Amino acid sequence: PGSVIPKNGMKLEVSKIRGETSYGMLCSESELKLSNESEGIIDLNDKYKTKIGKSFFGEKKGKNVIELSITPNRPDCLGVRGVARDLSASNFGKLKELKKSKIKKNIKHNFKIKIEKNKNQACSIFGSCIVKNIKNTESPGWLKNRILALGLRPISAVVDITNYVMFDLNRPLHAYDLDKIKNKITVRNSKKGESFKALDNKNYTLDKDMCVIADDEGVLGLGGIIGGERSGTEIHTKNILLESAYFDPAIIRKTAKKLDLNSDAKFRFERGVDPQSVTAGLEAAVELILEICGGEVSKFDVQQTKKFNNLEIKFDPKMVSKTVGTNINNNESKKILSNLGFIVKTKGKFLNVKVPSWRPDIFGEIDLVEEVIRIIGFEKIKSIEPEKNRTKPTLNYFQKHFHLAQRSVASKGYLETITWSFTDEKINNKFKEKLESVKIVNPISSDLNVLRNSLYPNLIFYLEKNLNRGFGDQALFEIGPVF
Repeated sequence: PGSVIPKNGMKLEVSKIRGETSYGMLCSESELKLSNESEGIIDLNDKYKTKIGKSFFGEKKGKNVIELSITPNRPDCLGVRGVARDLSASNFGKLKELKKSKIKKNIKHNFKIKIEKNKNQACSIFGSCIVKNIKNTESPGWLKNRILALGLRPISAVVDITNYVMFDLNRPLHAYDLDKIKNKITVRNSKKGESFKALDNKNYTLDKDMCVIADDEGVLGLGGIIGGERSGTEIHTKNILLESAYFDPAIIRKTAKKLDLNSDAKFRFERGVDPQSVTAGLEAAVELILEICGGEVSKFDVQQTKKFNNLEIKFDPKMVSKTVGTNINNNESKKILSNLGFIVKTKGKFLNVKVPSWRPDIFGEIDLVEEVIRIIGFEKIKSIEPEKNRTKPTLNYFQKHFHLAQRSVASKGYLETITWSFTDEKINNKFKEKLESVKIVNPISSDLNVLRNSLYPNLIFYLEKNLNRGFGDQALFEIGPVF
């Protein structure tokens, strides 16, 4: 009692069912949001190694999970591999090489796919492959646990695998049910007023020039943001088309903002996904699909309308030491950059640095300096006080004498007052001698209506105020302007 059912948010209370007092509820996997399985209650067999009397979720829920907040300039760290690469460069373990895929591609990829050459076309690479005769199923325990640890809900093996690869390599993928696609796929700009039902069960009406994946019947999904319900995979799906594409960050962000739509794929594409990871993503996903669901895979089809060249920077390694003011070995800088995935070649006194495709935040030499410093550690940069050379005296002639006068009078036992430069005209008239009153057009109060002709009106006013409060022994002075 008191527990909340994850699926519907219902709070359990002690109640009578058919005359018996019920102190709990038997749940299906669907009710606990572990999967879509709702046929019967969970059987605590070998699949769930749980001891009776212990918490079903136990410590597993938060075990070995680290939550990271990634700054917008580091999209490569939105995948576990990117984080691992940074840790490896900081001497925390060694980055594992990606295994070369040994997938047998037995069937033909005979499905027609075309990227239209529209103005402001967001999609510049569309990679795909077909996997036929699969047995889509519930994910195995290890995959389910990973998906739950990511804060996602396990759906089916195919969907879970695409999510797993996205978080592993920062490579968003999408799986279509091949049998639901009409004739061919066209990547094009939307027409104003087109609509489709997305996987979040909401209908979206599109504006002009939004990137859509479409077939002969209409929109299948929003490129790089969300798939459509019509072509979504289900547990009985037999044939799938797996998509791995590259979309322009600015156009994706603009579209998602207009439609008020958020998704894990959009979050990555708007920050910049590695354009050269299209094939690696397909390979990783296909390998897992064949292992868990079986089937046969086609050759990969990668269509590209734009070439992505790696940026090369001529880098002076001495710039690191110059920037931070601490001597840093050139070989150490070279090693750090290499460990971070930069291809470094020595050319005389300079380094020729090729920026990896997964680092869209690197533009010039100063960015390379920052890379070296952050791995060495900002805390190792010593603070050096600047030298102070005075060319002019701090105080001028007038200021020096002003302070001398203050100290001289105060040393005789007088207390300094600082009063308004305004005063009451009645008191001012008694001390103004031959001077004219300077009246204020908009005074802050009626008894402060003139600028003082002398310092005495205010000193006498406050002397009287203090006498009225019982302070008999007084010696006051003021240094300030008169008008």
